[in-house]
Amino acid sequence: MKEQLAAVLLVVTGVVPWFPAFAMEPVYERPPVLYHEREPDNRFTRLLAQAQKEGFLSTGTDREILLELLDRLDIPLESQVLVFSKTSAQNSHIAPNTPRALYFSDDIYVGWVQGGEIEVASLDPHLGMVFHMMKLSERKAHRPPELVRERSCLNCHAGSSNQDLPGLMVRSVYPSDSGLPLFEAGTFHTRHSSPIGERWGGWYVTGEVESESHLGNAIATAAERKFGGVDMHPIAPVAEGRIDTLDSLFDAAPYPNGGQSDVVALMVLEHQTGVHNVLVEANLTTQATLYRHAEMKKAFNEPADSPLSETNERILDRLADKVLHEMLYVEEFEVPGGIEGEVSFQNAFQSNARESSDGRSLKDFRLYGRLMKYRCSHLIYSEAFTHLPTEMRTRILDKLHSILTQPDAWPDYAHLGDSERQHILAILSETLPDLPPSWKKGKKGK
Repeated sequence: MKEQLAAVLLVVTGVVPWFPAFAMEPVYERPPVLYHEREPDNRFTRLLAQAQKEGFLSTGTDREILLELLDRLDIPLESQVLVFSKTSAQNSHIAPNTPRALYFSDDIYVGWVQGGEIEVASLDPHLGMVFHMMKLSERKAHRPPELVRERSCLNCHAGSSNQDLPGLMVRSVYPSDSGLPLFEAGTFHTRHSSPIGERWGGWYVTGEVESESHLGNAIATAAERKFGGVDMHPIAPVAEGRIDTLDSLFDAAPYPNGGQSDVVALMVLEHQTGVHNVLVEANLTTQATLYRHAEMKKAFNEPADSPLSETNERILDRLADKVLHEMLYVEEFEVPGGIEGEVSFQNAFQSNARESSDGRSLKDFRLYGRLMKYRCSHLIYSEAFTHLPTEMRTRILDKLHSILTQPDAWPDYAHLGDSERQHILAILSETLPDLPPSWKKGKKGK
């Protein structure tokens, strides 16, 4: 009996009774995830392993290595956005005249600073978001840069803003003229629900959101302390009015997309990071829940295929709802004046769109009132979604079908009109593989 109780304690809490320190480990370091014990296996890590064997990514300047990497990962140069705040592991290289560049696809994010390393955040089917540094500063002749998995990234990227799980952050700060944030003034974690007025502090922004001011393209200074607080002077713009290119503000020649930090690319980035974070949470938490369920059944000698408990069902339901809340743009901040960005990014972003027979896709932009024409995230095609545990992926898709076909039962998604829901349903029915039976039989979601 004592042994059985000990087993139950281990299953329910993840704690070995005589080793309480284990309880302090985050969920992603426990079975079955074992984040730092397992080697990542995804498109990026396989590419670097191939480079070690075949010798590519081994010659040229740092910039040329970056260009080759982006090309081999199918990450468009036009996705470039530039951040000059010192909010990175490479702060010593970042300043308003040498901003950090970020590039992204549907599954991989790449960062680069002049004189520094290449940073890569990529999705792993089992581990979630994984962070690496390509050590350009330690390159050996005719060898690809050494790849180092960075634990220090999790100091910020696995914090409370990401549910204490490895995830992504888009941060808006009040930057000083050196790029150091004035933390006493506060910071914002940006997602698609954030007011435009709180976005892009410490970022360069080309293009505009009409009739909306933002914190980008500006330097802040702290006023005198008043009653223990800090009163901010108005931020000083680096240039007046709309900026279409940054070439006059710093030497943009080293950057693959020159003086562009496109506003539409920034808004897509913010949406993607929010969705990727909830997908990582759904993935890792589902793995942990199913593992505990299996261990509990084993402890009590019950069949492994026994139904989930009501508690575990509620956990998975809550996660599925959270994913759908983000993927269907609930609470997206409205932009009635419209968004004007660089067409080249929009074309590059749409180059891999999956179109229905009538030419519609989830990558169609609207850019007035809201970002996208059909508000179901294009990341439904991503590896992060595709490789969710089957129990979670099916649950999400069952609920999504019900939302699209039984709108009265889902008031949280009333922002989706009849026509938009019908178009989303048609697009997914034609373009998303491995749909569950509910999509063929009209079954209601859970």
